[in-house]
Amino acid sequence: MVNLTDTNSRLLDGAMQQFNRHGFAKTSMSDIAEAAGISRTSLYKHFSTKEAVFKGLSERINSRVYETVVAAYSDSGPWNKRLLAVINARVSWVYELLHQSEYGRELINEKNRICGGEILAANDRLKSLVARLLEEELKEKSKADLLASLLIQSVNGVLEKAHTSKEAEANVTLLVEVFCRGMVTD
Repeated sequence: MVNLTDTNSRLLDGAMQQFNRHGFAKTSMSDIAEAAGISRTSLYKHFSTKEAVFKGLSERINSRVYETVVAAYSDSGPWNKRLLAVINARVSWVYELLHQSEYGRELINEKNRICGGEILAANDRLKSLVARLLEEELKEKSKADLLASLLIQSVNGVLEKAHTSKEAEANVTLLVEVFCRGMVTD
């Protein structure tokens, strides 16, 4: 008997492969089923639409990213290094999509369209962790919350304009480094 989780995992792996190869718009449910090695009928038993497949893939990515974010937050070390690690962990999926495929920007835009609410919730979780890190340095909760919001908005703006993973990562790193220098108090 096939494990339902194994089938979902194969479907999501196949979907990612096809989205990277053809982009979201040109990938069909048949492409996904074929890449996963199952019938279209079986695919439709798990996901009713291509958007549902994409949302399932995004949820899996978000879950993995959140685990990485929490691990980066929990690391020992200077707050500014931890902050950069947390931010990079949260946006690593953007770096990967921009690097893996010529369709990376399209896939990011589709994720924003299809999964808007989940992205907002992920940003809120990130803001909370960033604010706690900043509060360790500032000792002022209200200022830490405001600065965390500004940093997250700035990172999102940098990512929106980036066209390559190298550009995105370099610009996010520069932003966080400049931000941290501004935080240092004498």
